[in-house]
Amino acid sequence: MLSLRRITTSPTITSLPRRALSTTPLRSLKESNSADPSPQNFDHHKQDSLSKQKSGKGHWKPELASNSEEAVKADRSSGSSSIKDLQEKTKKAAEENAKAGTN
Repeated sequence: MLSLRRITTSPTITSLPRRALSTTPLRSLKESNSADPSPQNFDHHKQDSLSKQKSGKGHWKPELASNSEEAVKADRSSGSSSIKDLQEKTKKAAEENAKAGTN
């Protein structure tokens, strides 16, 4: 009976080391800190994008994209264009954004 008793009883558990609970800060808009992380600015860009999509003039807005989405967009749009062509495209895009009233 003595051997049976040893098998059925469990050894007492000594105090186990405990870890402190840790949390990370909430980043609700982008994966990293952006220049302007305010929800009001984000909502403004979102509403602007939705209204333009409804009128058929929608375009991609980097303000609404995550950092990884911006990186993919940059990788996919990079081509073998000359510097002069890239400068013209940048100028044209800036003029179109100024006309449309967006950043």
